[in-house]
Amino acid sequence: MANIYDYLMWRGDISLDERPFNDVDNVILSCLSYFDFTGVVPSEEDGGSISLARACRKLISKGGGDAKQFVRAFSLLDTRFLTLLAESARFESAELCAYCDVYDEKRSLQFAAIQVNLPTSLTYVSYRGTDSTLVGWREDFMLSFQVTEAQRMATEYLNRAIPRATELGNSVMVGGHSKGGNLAEYAAVNCLEELRGHILRVFSNDGPGMAPELTLADPGEVLGNRLRRIVPTYSVVGMLFAKPHDHRSVVKSKAVGIAQHDPCTWQVTRSGILDGLRLDRECVVLNDAIAKWAKSVPLDKRAHFINEVFDALGAGGAKSLDHIADSAEDFQKVLSAFRATDEQTRELASALIDSTVNNSVAAVREATKKTLNQWRKELFGSAGGTARKLFGDGNALKNIERKH
Repeated sequence: MANIYDYLMWRGDISLDERPFNDVDNVILSCLSYFDFTGVVPSEEDGGSISLARACRKLISKGGGDAKQFVRAFSLLDTRFLTLLAESARFESAELCAYCDVYDEKRSLQFAAIQVNLPTSLTYVSYRGTDSTLVGWREDFMLSFQVTEAQRMATEYLNRAIPRATELGNSVMVGGHSKGGNLAEYAAVNCLEELRGHILRVFSNDGPGMAPELTLADPGEVLGNRLRRIVPTYSVVGMLFAKPHDHRSVVKSKAVGIAQHDPCTWQVTRSGILDGLRLDRECVVLNDAIAKWAKSVPLDKRAHFINEVFDALGAGGAKSLDHIADSAEDFQKVLSAFRATDEQTRELASALIDSTVNNSVAAVREATKKTLNQWRKELFGSAGGTARKLFGDGNALKNIERKH
């Protein structure tokens, strides 16, 4: 099963002139912004640029031969990724510039972007996404329910990036993964109208959509076939506020369940992604549950409920969604935290927990059996008819136990 690392080896000696830019190139450049290039790639204020090959080697050197410490997201991105990029005829001569990285805990602001000027009259603006932690998942959900400062900054950044690109005679592509995909869509739709015509393509790689109440214009209608959405077969974040008429390419992943959010697990070919698939049945059930939850909660209440859900999910000390049931003791703390929440919060939590346990229970089935039974009893014994309507009577959890 080939991934983006394999692709970089396959295409290491083939330039963009020989084989045009494709979906896999987009995924690679959307991952590039996950590296912290502070002090390596010139900022907008500094001006100038640095070749991609030189920037990658400088970052590796800065880390004493290990660039993993500069990854601000997925663990599968590492020094080897930068090495392959630096040695690739496809990307080595690209110029990196206008690196921006802003973090302000008081303002709950995280924003990073980088401009990649390719040697084929193309510029790729890459927005950094979130990681796979509970904090990252919370932010992806929040992006769907409110306009954030990061989205405003993404729009302002694009308003400056497009003129820089056009001065070089380049057309512009905008993209990102996870939160970065949302920022790419939002910025492309909301940038200055006179600049939008220079945008050749917008890529959202498993990025969340936005609540229709927040958008003045539908991204699909504004951008048309310039908008390219790519999701794995088990997509949760990328299906938030998906519309029936929206087109998404579904890519196969070597991971299981929610771990498919990591683009390093996506399967690729020498010329593109393994496309044309359907979402997993279990994923569709989860997405339907989340959609029903969103419809039942007013827009001004959703942020409160999202914070409640993720605060409770982290009560056991887990940093990521797929580790909340690692031990019966920790899972009990999660259940206890949900006792203080209301029915709607438990409904959303039930969908997320059911999905997570479905993919991890084989390893911990004995340790979690009692707590799973307790969860089912507490949720469906106290949440009332609405929970049963959305998630049944707990048979999903019974089926999980039966399988394992």
